[in-house]
Amino acid sequence: MTICLFSCEKDNYDDPDATIQGRILDHRGNLLQTEQGRGDMRIKMDELSWANGNDDVSIIPRYLNVNQDGTYITEKWFAGAYRMTPIEGAFYPYSEEGEMVKIKGTVTQDFTVTPYLDIEWVKEPTLTSDNYIEVSVRFKRNAKDGASMPNLNNAILCISTNQYCGNNNKDSQLFNGTQKVTNDDEGTVIELKTSMAVKYTGTIYWVRVGICCDDQYKKYNYTDIKTVTVN
Repeated sequence: MTICLFSCEKDNYDDPDATIQGRILDHRGNLLQTEQGRGDMRIKMDELSWANGNDDVSIIPRYLNVNQDGTYITEKWFAGAYRMTPIEGAFYPYSEEGEMVKIKGTVTQDFTVTPYLDIEWVKEPTLTSDNYIEVSVRFKRNAKDGASMPNLNNAILCISTNQYCGNNNKDSQLFNGTQKVTNDDEGTVIELKTSMAVKYTGTIYWVRVGICCDDQYKKYNYTDIKTVTVN
């Protein structure tokens, strides 16, 4: 019989006990409207303190998810020095240098990005007499020095029976597919309506509109969320 012995040593690293939190703001100082969860934009976390300045040491980055209202928080993070960079959202690329942040205890770090589009309600979600939901919006394209403006792609009407409303959480029966929009639609009123009537009395529906540009990630810029109650 062969007996294998293994030596176990307790590591000397502290548990993750730091909190990092903050906001993603647009160019007007408003919270960036996005989607909930890892499928949308993220914050890339490159730890700089681990390698102690040794360029030969490769450290795999980690990522923070962002809430649909543009805020983020995690209360279990390893203390250290990090480069933080918002990525993969419906906005012009953030500076490659990111933000150098020393995380210890509780740290707040905000970011300001330039979204591809500003979208405003023209007609907030309204229930018609035959129980369809209809809305209208208008969008404005934003420019950024040195960057080309992406072309428009499509618009969607997102409707959900919970507050996590977006392209990744919507009732596809109520709005099937997408509605084509082009650059020429800037400043015009875009009308959207559910594909079928909503049925359930007393149900609250969360509603928002997203418009997508034809960039690498094809993520959506959004309105804020409104609610409609079926009476």
